[in-house]
Amino acid sequence: MRKKLLALVLIVLCAIGVFSFVYAQNFLDTKPTMQFSIPTNFGLLVTIYPSGGNTIMWFEAEDGTIRRVLLDNQGTFNLDVWAITRE
Repeated sequence: MRKKLLALVLIVLCAIGVFSFVYAQNFLDTKPTMQFSIPTNFGLLVTIYPSGGNTIMWFEAEDGTIRRVLLDNQGTFNLDVWAITRE
């Protein structure tokens, strides 16, 4: 009796493991992904923070130019990029 109970528990645990793995794989395959690119000449990302449902990113280029890029809550970039140059 004890061996049957142990075998049943083992089968249930294996079934849970397989179900969890399959569910996790389906989630990974169907989760939404955002694909976008920011020009490399914008420089290094200095900071990123949320602002009223949007995301604001600040970059600093090698020449000292600082740029503000706005990613709205719909996942699209605002094409009006602020650029602060230095002399």
